Amino acid sequence: MNSLKLKLIYPEEKVKEPILSKLCKSFDVDINIRKGNVQEHVGWLDLELIGREEEIEKAVKWLEEQGIEVSPLEGQVFME
Repeated sequence: MNSLKLKLIYPEEKVKEPILSKLCKSFDVDINIRKGNVQEHVGWLDLELIGREEEIEKAVKWLEEQGIEVSPLEGQVFME
């Protein structure tokens, strides 16, 4: 399994949408939320996506297509 730590920044219009729920239903990845702050107009999450490399890549691309700003934390991919 691979693991990728990311920071997600949600624009105001996406804060109330169940983005992570849809992500887990659409892709074979697990999510481990490390920390976050979600308010009425903006939100951010530091999380870890866990799964096969190709599924993680598809999930990240999908998040970006949804208007979520995605950036790597620490710039590292962890493999077990």
